[in-house]
Amino acid sequence: MRKVIVMTAILALTACGQESNDKIQQAKAASEPTVAQAPVAHWALEITEGQRATITDTTGRLMEHGFTPYIYEHDGVKHFLIGPYATQAQALETQEKIKQKPKLDGIETDIIELPASN
Repeated sequence: MRKVIVMTAILALTACGQESNDKIQQAKAASEPTVAQAPVAHWALEITEGQRATITDTTGRLMEHGFTPYIYEHDGVKHFLIGPYATQAQALETQEKIKQKPKLDGIETDIIELPASN
């Protein structure tokens, strides 16, 4: 009888240990870092307003309405941009929003594709 109790206890402990080991392995697998690709921004709006206003005036007007421009330099040429956007459709949507704001009248933009970063 004693052997049966000892064997039952050993089997029970072995089973508990296996379950705990499985849980530990699952936790380890879940905690390992996964590599996720973030959407790459390839599109932006280039501000082509011309000489009617300074960059600071244009920046101020845009920021008052929730658009944050920045200067991007590529191959020695500086570009005044809003964005970047993951898709051309997102850039087009922002361009339409700018056109609909009366206080941003005169700010012209072109949708451009940004060069791939190396």
